[in-house]
Amino acid sequence: MDLPLQTLALLLIVFIVIILTLLYHARALDRRRTFSRRPLPALEALRRGLGSGAETGRALHLSPGSGVIGARATTAETIAGLLAAERTATEAALSGIPVIASSGDAVAHLALRGTLRQAYQRAGLGQDYDAGNVQLLAQQDPMAYASGVVTLYGRQRLEASQLIGSFGYEVLLATEAGAQSGIPQVAGATTSTALPLIYLTADGTLIGEEIYAAEAYLSRAPEAQGRLLTHDALRTVTIVAIVVLALWQSLIGL
Repeated sequence: MDLPLQTLALLLIVFIVIILTLLYHARALDRRRTFSRRPLPALEALRRGLGSGAETGRALHLSPGSGVIGARATTAETIAGLLAAERTATEAALSGIPVIASSGDAVAHLALRGTLRQAYQRAGLGQDYDAGNVQLLAQQDPMAYASGVVTLYGRQRLEASQLIGSFGYEVLLATEAGAQSGIPQVAGATTSTALPLIYLTADGTLIGEEIYAAEAYLSRAPEAQGRLLTHDALRTVTIVAIVVLALWQSLIGL
C-alpha cells in the first residue's frame, strides 16, 4: 500500500516541476530575454545547404531514422528527428527549397507527413506541400530502410541530407553512400553502435542529447527554445536529486 502512494507522490512532484519549469521559460521567452547556448558546429553543413539550395534548386533529404514510434527503445529519438525535420522543412519552404523525406516505419511515416504539412503551413505555403515527397522506404526493417536511402541518393542530386533520429549500425550503409556521392550529411543518434560510424562518414555528427536540442538550433520559434530550456532545467534537477539521494544513502549507511 505504501509503494503506490510513494509512486503517486513522486509522479505528482515531477509533474509540478515540469509545469512550473515550462511556465517559467514561457515567461522568460515572452520578455524576449537572450539566452546563451554553446555552439553546435555539426549543423553547419545543413545551414550551408539551406543557404545554397534556393540557388541550385536541389532538394534536401530529411529522415527521423528507421525507429518505431511506441517502442521504448526508439520513440524518443524518432520524435526528436521529427521535430528537427519540421524545423528544417519550415526554413526550406521559406527559401523555396524542395524537400524529400523518408522513414522506415508506417506510424513514423504518417507522423512525418503531418509534420511536413504543418511546416509548410507554418511558412504560409501549405499549397506547396506534396505528400508524394514523403516516402516510406521500409517497414520496421532498419537494413532495408538504409538500402532505400542509398537508392534515394542515387536517383537525384541532393543539396544536403539530415539523418537525425533512431539509427543503429545500418546507418553506415546510408552515410557511406552519401559520402561517396558527395552529399553533405548531418546525422545524429544516441546508440553506441551508430555514433562511431556516423562520425567517420558524415560531415556533422550530433552526439546523444544533442539530437534533442537540434530543433532549437534550427529555429528561433519560442516553443522550441522553451523545450530546450526545460530539458536543461530538468536535467539539472535530476542530477542534483541523484547526488542528494546518493549522499543521503551514504549517511544512512554510516
